Amino acid sequence: MALFQGGSTNAVDDKGRVIIPLRFRASLGERFIMTRGFDGCVFVFTTERWQQLGEKFENGATFDRKKMALQRFLYSAASEVTPDSQGRVAIPQDLREWAGIEPNSEVVIMGCANRVEIWAKTRFERLMDEALSNSAELMQYATEIGI
Repeated sequence: MALFQGGSTNAVDDKGRVIIPLRFRASLGERFIMTRGFDGCVFVFTTERWQQLGEKFENGATFDRKKMALQRFLYSAASEVTPDSQGRVAIPQDLREWAGIEPNSEVVIMGCANRVEIWAKTRFERLMDEALSNSAELMQYATEIGI
């Protein structure tokens, strides 16, 4: 299973396309899945990881309200994408709107262990400012999970 780490800032062109860094493309494969992410980003999963997530929904009650809400959140916006010969992918319009990604803007593309996240640069910077101001909370959670 791929472990994604690191990040970079890339430009979005006027057609909503962005170059996915080679270090991520190599592990994502020829096709991968983009969908809504939490906190207003775009999640990017390998097809293998996407299938594993789908299997998680097989457990438990089919009509559990929280389960159905999460399925709707993730699956209604999911799109399989394929990079072109230059490594560009078109971020679907609904996902660009969700993440506040404008044409001719900058995004942060970052590895986040089992997925890649794409953020509007200004939104990501605000999120990181908040996280850094709450570093004690992050340290507490790290302790809770045994890090």
